[in-house]
This record gives sequence, structure tokens and C-alpha cells, in this order.
Amino acid sequence: MFRILTENRNTGAIKRLLRDLGLDYTVYYCEGSWRGQAEKSMLIELDATTEQRAERVARLIKKSNLQQAVLLQEIPGKTRLI
Repeated sequence: MFRILTENRNTGAIKRLLRDLGLDYTVYYCEGSWRGQAEKSMLIELDATTEQRAERVARLIKKSNLQQAVLLQEIPGKTRLI
């Protein structure tokens, strides 16, 4: 599973991007900090995708939000639908 943490901005466009790419995702809204400044944040979990695809999505979100960086995490583990 991959996790992208980004500023809570352009949420509609970001969710459209995720759907258009056919990704399975979960979105959480939270608060974070970038260089000591608190900001509203968005955590996006991606399941059943590759590292290359997750990185591509992170870069597209970064560009869309005009950010210096977004955080991409790889979370090891198994997932399954029951």
C-alpha cells in the first residue's frame, strides 16, 4: 500500500484524477505541518498499485497543488477483501 500526504487543496480535482486513473483509494482529512506551518492536509491511501504508478500520482498532485513537495510512503503489509 502507498500513502500520499498533501495539502488539502483541489480535493475535487485530485479525487477525479484518482478515479480517472482507475485507482482504489481512501482519503482522510487531517492537519499536518510543513516547515513549521500548520496546514489542512489530505492523506490518500492507494491499494493494489505499483510504486511507479503511486509516484506518478504523487507528482501529478504536487503539480496540481503547486507544492514544493508531497510525501509518498510505502506501507508494507498484506491487504485482502473479505
